[in-house]
Amino acid sequence: MRRDLLVTALVFMVVGFVAGWVYTRQTAPPLPRQPPPTSAETDLPEGHPPLDVAGRWRALQEQAEADPDNPLAAIDLGNFLYDLGRWDQAILWYQHALELDSSNTDVRTDLGVCYFNLGRFDEALAEFDRVLEIEPDKPQALFNLAITRLRGKQDQAGARRAYERLRRAHPDYEGLEGLAQLLEGEPSPP
Repeated sequence: MRRDLLVTALVFMVVGFVAGWVYTRQTAPPLPRQPPPTSAETDLPEGHPPLDVAGRWRALQEQAEADPDNPLAAIDLGNFLYDLGRWDQAILWYQHALELDSSNTDVRTDLGVCYFNLGRFDEALAEFDRVLEIEPDKPQALFNLAITRLRGKQDQAGARRAYERLRRAHPDYEGLEGLAQLLEGEPSPP
């Protein structure tokens, strides 16, 4: 009796498996066959050509080293390294670019963000303050100043002052609403 029960269960299991397989083959659309993306392609928008990160890095570095008095070459390499999250290396090229043109507020803001990402909050704040001395209402510097004060230094009052300054100067700034939510979510200091 036990053997009959086992054979019956096995037959029903095989019939169920075959029926399920036939059903899914008839109803499921065929999956497109594509080669797996390379690691450099996975973070790119649809339709973007693949990147040769190492080749691009090498070419930018050669360009910057071949023309050390050209701040744009240093900026291009710094921006490339920034986009890769290579903060330490980006800092070196941003510093070099600022030696050549100390008034570039975009580079100085990106340098401050690099410092922030490395947990070097005092240096980040110093860069954002330098930017605001040159360009008092630069929205990216005000935004990053607020973030660094809030998240880096846990200075909610300082973050709120930077936020208010940004809100007054640029009421339509893209990150303003998110920054307000961050400020509301942080507990007030005692």
